[in-house]
Amino acid sequence: MPSRNRKKRTKQRAEYLQKQEENKAKARERYKADPEKKKASVLQLDHPNGMSASKNAAPSFPSLFHRIKVPPYYREPFIVGGYRKPNSSFSEALAYAFVPKNNDCLNFWTHFIPLLVWIVWFWVLSHRLDLSEPYFYPLACLWAGCCTYAVCSSGAHMLGCMRLEVRQVCFLVDYMGISMYTFSESLSTFFYLYPPDSLYIRYKWVTLVVFGVLCVGATAMSGLSLFYWERWRFDPWIRFLDCQFAGRNCTMETHYLHLFAINMIVLLAFFFISKVPERFAPGRFDAVFQSHQLFHLCAATVSCLHMYTFPIDAVIRRELMVTADVMPDFNSTILLFAVVNACCLVLVAIMSLLVIKGTLLSHKHPPDEDVKDR
Repeated sequence: MPSRNRKKRTKQRAEYLQKQEENKAKARERYKADPEKKKASVLQLDHPNGMSASKNAAPSFPSLFHRIKVPPYYREPFIVGGYRKPNSSFSEALAYAFVPKNNDCLNFWTHFIPLLVWIVWFWVLSHRLDLSEPYFYPLACLWAGCCTYAVCSSGAHMLGCMRLEVRQVCFLVDYMGISMYTFSESLSTFFYLYPPDSLYIRYKWVTLVVFGVLCVGATAMSGLSLFYWERWRFDPWIRFLDCQFAGRNCTMETHYLHLFAINMIVLLAFFFISKVPERFAPGRFDAVFQSHQLFHLCAATVSCLHMYTFPIDAVIRRELMVTADVMPDFNSTILLFAVVNACCLVLVAIMSLLVIKGTLLSHKHPPDEDVKDR
């Protein structure tokens, strides 16, 4: 049965590539004698109704397309228009980041702008705390995890209009970045929030190894969900639902902020699953206020809350942690963080190689029944 499904996917992929080559050959023959006509056709904008825009469109303005004019692999549920040109080059993908009407523009900026904020935050924090001290290593890991997932996410959304293999590899890297953030957040939670006399602290290395295994497993399941189990996906948002609840020794200065972070995690999960508000008004939230943008904003808010609260927790609880002899060190923070990330990187590299070779093929095909073509 698996071999039959694999043959079917391989056949579908071969037919798709053959059709792409035929279209390219026809385009070359059609515009061989008239290169100016080819240039004008590429720069035309597609109207949301599938109608061509004015021929006087600005020559530097990239094209946008209706969902019926892009392959199924590039479509998103309930998003009607604003699609970028499939199989774009890197320069075209970069230019699309500055076209506000495309449906992935804000998905890029909602993580790229927080990245710049977190870089400034780390610079300010490094002048207030001695981050070279082992006690503050979890904060350094937290910053590295936040910046990594922001870079991976914004990069995946920017390059998502390139050829299918590049798109799939980028989102595999995106999932890995979220795992890196989740594990780094788990380290800060473990050392700065858990009660020193709790069972988790007593079996310190068992707890930390379990955290690492969960993050690597989440990377694998999320990556495979790109190709299998579309209806029962193990999506990356699950990895935000880790150790948020602190014990009785949680500092009251940050208690309500941690509760607010938990509520934001529930809210981001809601947006990711429900596809609200575009579910109720397909085509009205293609460029702005779609659920994935709200998901990004909630995730960035959670990360900002963690970056603000964990340094406060670390300073206030230091004496308590010293008394309980539960202090972070290089092996339990930076080294473990590097090992877990290396495992995720190897896993993503293997899956990426299988994607490039054609062994892993995405048959994602959002049904057209969920959106009425306009």
